[in-house]
Amino acid sequence: MTARVDMAYPRTDVAARMPPVRHRPSGASAAEPGPAADRRRVAGVVAVTVLLAGSRWGSHLHVGPLYIGDFLLCAAFLAATWTALLSGKGSERVHGPGALIGLLLLVTGFRLLTVQDDLRVALRDAAPFAYVAIAYLSAGAYQRSGDRGRERTVRLLHGGLLLHLAWMVVATLAPAFVATLPSVGSTRVFEIRTDFDVAVLGVLAGLSILRMRRGRIWLHASVTAAALVTGLAQVNRAGLFSCCACVLVAVMLRAAGDGRLRLRAVLLGAIAVLATVAVLPISPAGQRLLALNESATASSELVENAQGTTRARLIAWERVLTYTLDDPVRSAVGVGFGPDFLQRSNGDLPIGRGMGVRSPHNYLLTTFARLGFVGLTIVVALLASLVTIAVRTVRRGPPDELTSLCVLLVVSLLIVALLGVILESPFGAAPFFWAAGILLAGERSRRARVRREPEQDPLVSSPQEAIA
Repeated sequence: MTARVDMAYPRTDVAARMPPVRHRPSGASAAEPGPAADRRRVAGVVAVTVLLAGSRWGSHLHVGPLYIGDFLLCAAFLAATWTALLSGKGSERVHGPGALIGLLLLVTGFRLLTVQDDLRVALRDAAPFAYVAIAYLSAGAYQRSGDRGRERTVRLLHGGLLLHLAWMVVATLAPAFVATLPSVGSTRVFEIRTDFDVAVLGVLAGLSILRMRRGRIWLHASVTAAALVTGLAQVNRAGLFSCCACVLVAVMLRAAGDGRLRLRAVLLGAIAVLATVAVLPISPAGQRLLALNESATASSELVENAQGTTRARLIAWERVLTYTLDDPVRSAVGVGFGPDFLQRSNGDLPIGRGMGVRSPHNYLLTTFARLGFVGLTIVVALLASLVTIAVRTVRRGPPDELTSLCVLLVVSLLIVALLGVILESPFGAAPFFWAAGILLAGERSRRARVRREPEQDPLVSSPQEAIA
């Protein structure tokens, strides 16, 4: 195509010396990175990798009062600040994650100023909302990084996910061995936190599906199968939903990346659905899900356990909601940080009083109780924005593999967060908002570029060809 244009319309000497115009992909950074920045990983990825690889027990690793996740995140913020000061102001604007992140931090800070109870307990309750600030860290670093830096970021995360799969297989096949391992805080090394760990396995399965087109199909297919089988072996319904969602999203991302729905993608999706339908009834997670139906063929003990858990959570949710709505001030701005709203509303009785539970196993309800309608409105708008970005990414195709991985992280963790205590914990909140920052900044950067630059023919590589 280019050769025929050159023959028909020979360029002048000046035109021939002009470099071709390079078009950045839809999610490329706003500022062109230099050689050093091109290799730099996205800030915060080490902390996110450690939390994904180690799950709940990994987040409890600490030296004195300093936990490993918080230490790595603080180091990432300091390093990013130092790098920004040394590099100076870029030639182009670097977009942040948006106003909703700032508003949520502002409301959190305001409620902290009104704390009247134990400050230590209040800070612990506010920490999950403070983790939202990680979005600023990943948003700026993502736009400043180049292709090689993003590839190194994905490579590190992929290694962490594989490490997570490895110890999950050991813990599933040899629970007696895990019982002999040392304790870490209130948990134990290799102890499975089913909802979160199954959701992470779903992310690995989705990423492996996306990587099948790069060659080594059987290797990635084996990793996908191992992740899904290990996830199905756990007794957790929310994690099962996350796994299925990740597989579906990965198949659609592959189809979008190919530019059209290829027969191979359709067959892959059909095989995944058929395999899930075949394995679901015989897996612990599937039996627990099917036990919700009164006419299920599962054992009476399993049916009673599954239905009892569902009833307990519904009762707890109703009591927390009623308690928050009973007072106009609580409805508007919540109880704040410090008060145990779950105990005050008697919502902990169905779940288990005295077990240290301070969340009703629903992130939106926790937000409403802590920050009222003000905080809930901001969080719902933020989550809706992330879901919208994920849908648009699936429809038009991801600009890079890191964006695909972030979509999988957001989708998977959001599902289990609505049915468990995930975003209220550092091992769930840090990866979620790190991925959210990348998606939000990438979308804002793309919109700004569309407004700034006219749409051009992708086959045109220079201004002279456009004129011709």
